[in-house]
Amino acid sequence: MTLLQILIAVPAVLVTVGALFVLWRLVSSPKAAPARPWDEIPAEPATQPAPAARVVQLVEPDADSKAANPKQILHSLYALAFDDAELDARDAMARAGQAEVVAASVALLARIENQPRYAPRRPQLLPQLMKAIDTGEASLTALSRLIAQDPALAANLLRMANGPLYRAQKAPVENIERATALIGTDGIRSLAAAAMLQPVLESGTGVFGKFPEIIWEHTLYSAAAAEAHAALIENADPFAAQMLGLLQGLGSIIVVRVVRDEYAARPHVVPDAGVATALLEAWAGSTARRIAESWGLSDRIVDALHDQLLETTPEQLSPLGRSLRFGRVAGALLMLSLRGKLDARRAFRTLVADEQHDVQIRRIWEHLQRNQKAG
Repeated sequence: MTLLQILIAVPAVLVTVGALFVLWRLVSSPKAAPARPWDEIPAEPATQPAPAARVVQLVEPDADSKAANPKQILHSLYALAFDDAELDARDAMARAGQAEVVAASVALLARIENQPRYAPRRPQLLPQLMKAIDTGEASLTALSRLIAQDPALAANLLRMANGPLYRAQKAPVENIERATALIGTDGIRSLAAAAMLQPVLESGTGVFGKFPEIIWEHTLYSAAAAEAHAALIENADPFAAQMLGLLQGLGSIIVVRVVRDEYAARPHVVPDAGVATALLEAWAGSTARRIAESWGLSDRIVDALHDQLLETTPEQLSPLGRSLRFGRVAGALLMLSLRGKLDARRAFRTLVADEQHDVQIRRIWEHLQRNQKAG
């Protein structure tokens, strides 16, 4: 059996076993503490053994273990995105409904690349853009002409260039040529990548209402931080690092769309933020990796996304994997500080607690703060 067949088969088996185990506990242990369906969510197994992650407090790293814990920090971000919702299934029927949501969601996510409703098609201009950058042919004129081939992309770029995250001058940016001249090659390629990968953001009410907007804002910060980390510290491809940040965010939004739709199909089940958060932690990374593979992106992109599934030290990750992990943590810390959940100084100390490149990290952090999106 090939590795691909194993990766496809294992999640399906885990889905069945996990769902049956949850339901067995509900029936056989009526006097025990209620089982939480998200405790049994199967994750796609990593192909490499991972040592236990070093756990620290979010806001104040301790003396014995200084490394920031990415999972803990991202968990706090998800709580923010779900508006600190604390909804629990109280009776046996509702808990069984939660288990149905979990099983159905995991079944879809295990083959997400074959689900056109959720998996976006590869942007038409993406291969040309990446080729132009990889070959060093990404001149201002070449990028302008490339972007102008897609009216929707050009319009989206102008909208983003005039937004609070990117706009650097008071005068509005009204055409691609001026945007290119003002932003420069690196800036325009970043805008192009973000515009091509940005999913359709559907706002709403309830548990999932704020999630898309908050997570995409985090995605933009993560991509910018990963790009800078690759350039300043890893000597890796900055554009690839930025793409990784965008893909990771896209994976998170796809996971939540799947969960939201499974709840919508079961109106008797109360949406639970705990279920959504656990599915995000277990499946966002593998979803992003599956999308990258289906688009035919390079092995280094796929490998860096796979690195995010491993609870291991940064030294054991690829250079791009380290940049992506750093970007995700930096973006989350910035979001938590912007929303008043974490003091900015403590956020920065958490970010540099286990870094040898504190000068470069400070430059990245200050850049993110200068370009923060208006709340």
